[in-house]
Amino acid sequence: MNALVASSWGTAHVVANRAPGTTNCFYFIQDYEPYFYPRGALYTLAEDTYRFGFVNIALGEMVASNLVHELSVVPDITVPFACDTTEYKLLPNDMSSAARSGVVYYAKRNVDRRGYLLAKLGLEDFHRRHPEQEIHVFGDKALGWTIPVTNHGSLSPSELNLLYNRTIASVALSFTNITLVAEELMAAGNVPIMNDHPFARADLPSPHAIWVPPTPAAIASGLADAVNSRDIAGRARLMAEAKRTDWRAPASLVVQEIERHCYAPSPHRVPLDMGGAP
Repeated sequence: MNALVASSWGTAHVVANRAPGTTNCFYFIQDYEPYFYPRGALYTLAEDTYRFGFVNIALGEMVASNLVHELSVVPDITVPFACDTTEYKLLPNDMSSAARSGVVYYAKRNVDRRGYLLAKLGLEDFHRRHPEQEIHVFGDKALGWTIPVTNHGSLSPSELNLLYNRTIASVALSFTNITLVAEELMAAGNVPIMNDHPFARADLPSPHAIWVPPTPAAIASGLADAVNSRDIAGRARLMAEAKRTDWRAPASLVVQEIERHCYAPSPHRVPLDMGGAP
């Protein structure tokens, strides 16, 4: 076996304990995962993985900067955040809708860093201001809301792109690394309403997103600003035509980094005194 790649803190502990001694060990770090938990055991177990001695591959500037700031760990390589530009794009009017209407939200009820409760309260406030705008929810089913919503459940990328193309705006909150949904929405001409924080701005330097404080009233106001725009179609074109990185670019960088270390004479292994948790 030439290489093992951990993709989360749990798999990093497995690699640390079970990788053969001659195997090159890599860690594709997609978020700063200690932030998923309160300060305690899980926080510490997640934090410890960044010191295992793997080849650390950071996805985006938020991850890279927090590794340095929190632990003084400099990643071996940082690859850019990207977007699936094959699936997510502006469609001709006859394939989507000549006039956009409504807003969309990707719901993750049990993932607190995605701000489900804030989004729910914000969308309920928005509905009181704009009851004519349909609210579409996909992912987890919206339960116990005080307003009418259209639940779509799980959708394929092509179905999502169609939904993004016929709606005006969206709620795209994330309190750690930025959600993939934000760039996909903009590629389809949909305005994401984002919680304003350096973590999100680190990997989405776009002038087209609407940045708001993470409060229900601010989220509702951001959505209202989007649907009240005088040139919804023109703004959609500007967002869709903006230059963005496709996932093939970071994928190529990750492959190159893995191959570089695998062809080198000395594998990256976990130091014997820093093995993962049993």
